[in-house]
Amino acid sequence: MNEVSHIGFSQIQELYEQHVKEIDDALLHSKKAKCSTGMPGEPLPYQLRTDLPITCVVFLCFFLIIYALKNGKKYLHQHLKGFFRHKERAGLFDETSSFDIRYPLTLGSISCISASLFIYDFFSKTEQVLYQTVPHYVILCVYIFCLLLTIGAKTLLSQFVNWIFFDKERNRTWIAAYFDLLSGASLILFPLALLVIYFNLDFNFSKTFVLFVVICFKILLFYKCIRNFFNHFHGILHLILYFCSLEIIPLLFFWKGLAYINHILILNF
Repeated sequence: MNEVSHIGFSQIQELYEQHVKEIDDALLHSKKAKCSTGMPGEPLPYQLRTDLPITCVVFLCFFLIIYALKNGKKYLHQHLKGFFRHKERAGLFDETSSFDIRYPLTLGSISCISASLFIYDFFSKTEQVLYQTVPHYVILCVYIFCLLLTIGAKTLLSQFVNWIFFDKERNRTWIAAYFDLLSGASLILFPLALLVIYFNLDFNFSKTFVLFVVICFKILLFYKCIRNFFNHFHGILHLILYFCSLEIIPLLFFWKGLAYINHILILNF
């Protein structure tokens, strides 16, 4: 009786193991089998408007520019209109002599963020490995931080140079003119960034237009530097020092630094 029972259980165990093996083989075969119907799909190309970090940054810039234009429209209009007027000394009742840091700082931040969006778009088309390995919000935050840090360091350095060679009044006029130009650039760069993000503006056209805006920005700074510092001969020293050491070299360092940071991000992620 015991031998018959032992043989029966052995047969059941063998049948169970065979059944489990057949199920495993069927599952493995179903995973390897390819569907014979339909067409193979193609991955959608990367688009800026579908990226959540880009949308959040655009909304932030939109609210900032509404705040600046609503509350500081009169201030900005007076300063942008008075940019090409030059006075040796500001009068007590001169409306453009006042400098409220809130609105230039707000619009200047929008200029930096918009420029970061253009840099983000440029590397998304030229450094595809970076965007496949690194989270997009990390890349965007790094670009915005690097650009804000560059602008801040360059502003402090120009303030230091002006403090050495020129009086307080000319130093104040220069920094106000710089932020006025930075504020005006935001009114051009932000709409262009919206066109690039939501209307797929041609890459070569947007790159050329941004380069044109940067060149115009430097030309206007050159003009303001001549008007503000060329009353005496030693202003020539400031012109050479500023445009060689504080405008051209920082841009080169900034661009080379971004390329180096991209390689670091790829290696770390």
